[in-house]
Amino acid sequence: MCTTSGFWPRDAATRLVLARHLLHGTPAPERDDDGFVAACRAVAGLPNPSPSPAQVAAQARFGFGPRGAAEPLVSILICTFNRAHWLKEAIASAAAQDWPCEIVVVDDGSSDDTDTVLATTPGVLTLRHAENRGKPAALELGMSVCRGDAVLVLDDDDKLLPGAVRALATALFADETLAAVFGDTLVFDDADGAVLDWKPASRLPRELTRRAVLTTIPAMPGATLVRMSAQLDLAPFEPTLVRGQDMDHYLRLSALGPMAAVPLPIQLYRRHDGLRGAAQARWKKHQDPAEHRRRFLGYVQPVFRERWQADVHGRDEGFAWALGLAERDLPGLAQQELARWPFPDSPHEAWVRSRLGLTTHPARADEPGWLVLDDGDEGALHALLHALAPTGPVEVVVGQLRESLGSAQLFWPGDYRMETVLRPRGRVLRLASSASPEWRSPPVEGTWLPALPPSQVATALSAVAGWPPPVRSRAVRGDALLPITRRCIQMRSPDTATALAATADVLERMPQWIPARALAAATCRRAGLTREAEVLAG
Repeated sequence: MCTTSGFWPRDAATRLVLARHLLHGTPAPERDDDGFVAACRAVAGLPNPSPSPAQVAAQARFGFGPRGAAEPLVSILICTFNRAHWLKEAIASAAAQDWPCEIVVVDDGSSDDTDTVLATTPGVLTLRHAENRGKPAALELGMSVCRGDAVLVLDDDDKLLPGAVRALATALFADETLAAVFGDTLVFDDADGAVLDWKPASRLPRELTRRAVLTTIPAMPGATLVRMSAQLDLAPFEPTLVRGQDMDHYLRLSALGPMAAVPLPIQLYRRHDGLRGAAQARWKKHQDPAEHRRRFLGYVQPVFRERWQADVHGRDEGFAWALGLAERDLPGLAQQELARWPFPDSPHEAWVRSRLGLTTHPARADEPGWLVLDDGDEGALHALLHALAPTGPVEVVVGQLRESLGSAQLFWPGDYRMETVLRPRGRVLRLASSASPEWRSPPVEGTWLPALPPSQVATALSAVAGWPPPVRSRAVRGDALLPITRRCIQMRSPDTATALAATADVLERMPQWIPARALAAATCRRAGLTREAEVLAG
């Protein structure tokens, strides 16, 4: 199971169309070439009449095929405080799962109707604090009685999609090296139930788990399934973190093993301005973002500083720690961390120093720079840049801009730009394509680049230059080869007439494209057109 795939709708508008289809029954997106819509419908508990082979494969990939003989128990832990009006919905969503689950609810000293809700809800193991002690203490109490082989912590104001646990558990129990798996979150408005957003979990390769959580939370806790053996190896939840315990939990968990994404919607996150935090210090998260950040940092800064000071890490994690410290408004400590690591820097390290306002030395550039042709697949871009581990400059060219490019740049700095048609470059470079992650070009002059959409360049250039063709291992919806790209392939046809006709079309479109002119000259010689060959070669 490839959990780091960018298997999800590419643009925000399509994501919202699909989310509204899943939750409200509105029309589904028209295309489902790779079975993603079918997999989402399986999670949402919706039927898939007459599925195509791709849709059947997509459902089976995430555990919605034939049931396994043994399905380990999963614990769903809900900590609640004065949210009786939402708690019943959270419990109902947990009870609707089609995987063996136990539901544990910790009432953290509620004074509303929570007792009544729990007393009239069968099949729930209930524990209670006599007075409000905060979420960390409630989590510790709940964990002490959970019996599952994995645990999911669901907030009392959120809900799970019907097949959420099956999607997560199938991935987690299929790979014993994983400490946790997580999925995407759909955000809905508490006032009217309208779907507001689709928040994707991190699509970073699992090897970057540790570095990633130092700078950002990879997913929502309610969309995360943690292996119980890993959870038991952790120290207790930090009692001072009445806010930010999620950040600290992911940070500590990442030290025990990798985590991976199941790129499907798992959790329904309720957007509201209800009070948050401990009983003694509650505030409205969405009412004043600046005040929310000030209070949040007041809790997390001391703990994050303590974790950093106690951690034994190498150079790669050191630069990630520096970014994390800076993100939490601790720039002095970030600079102190970077001072530990001598020059020369990799390009990423130089970028981190410059981002923190420090003097940088020239980055190492041992090889020609990489030109990464991105086809819009989120996870594929992250995975490809990670696999390249580039030491020289990186340029990523996309057909359309999207939010996730900022996330990619956090780990692989470079020049990210949009070009509808690729333009020539003035340097030697190597090409890589996110649609065909195993394909690499030899070093080429930038003038060899064809004036085609970025997603077509690798195929067209390989055909004309005689390189091994890129083989797409990612489903690329709505991006079939253009007619001009097919003509590039036909330029090498053994049938001379076909090759000449294709050559004429390609040169009419791109008369100065150097490799096309060279191939055209060879084709003309093969056809006995000596004079035309000389003109093209000249």
